[in-house]
Amino acid sequence: MKLRAKWMAFLCATLVPVAAFALSRPIGRDIELPKDYDPGKAEAIRKVVRDEKFRFVDGIVSYWPPDWGTRLSFEGDAASLNEFFAELRRLDGIGLRLILYRGRNDELRRDSAWQLDYSHARPDQLTLYLNLNSTNLDFYKVTFPEWPAK
Repeated sequence: MKLRAKWMAFLCATLVPVAAFALSRPIGRDIELPKDYDPGKAEAIRKVVRDEKFRFVDGIVSYWPPDWGTRLSFEGDAASLNEFFAELRRLDGIGLRLILYRGRNDELRRDSAWQLDYSHARPDQLTLYLNLNSTNLDFYKVTFPEWPAK
């Protein structure tokens, strides 16, 4: 009986991380939008994230209820970020939220210069996370957009 309990504990310990990972999946230069999302807005957003002038690093879609979302990671310098800001600000009917954070760069995680986040909970808003610890960004050269949008 003890052997059976040990095997059950082993199986649970190995399968729980697999089940948790199944709630997220990698994605390329795309955003998983709701099925009924406005096609014009969807194409405008995708045009920005698919633009090759912005160096795409990685993307992930998370299905963690209640906040399903897509997060795309980008690298670049202040000029590239300024251009990315400008493109996002041109999107009609889409709000932009900015979050500054201190990213990590260690053996466990390497955060990119900036990340774009789309959440199904806020369908008409994009969130841009700026990594204050990024060595690629000179924040003195970043031009933050006018708030609120025109």
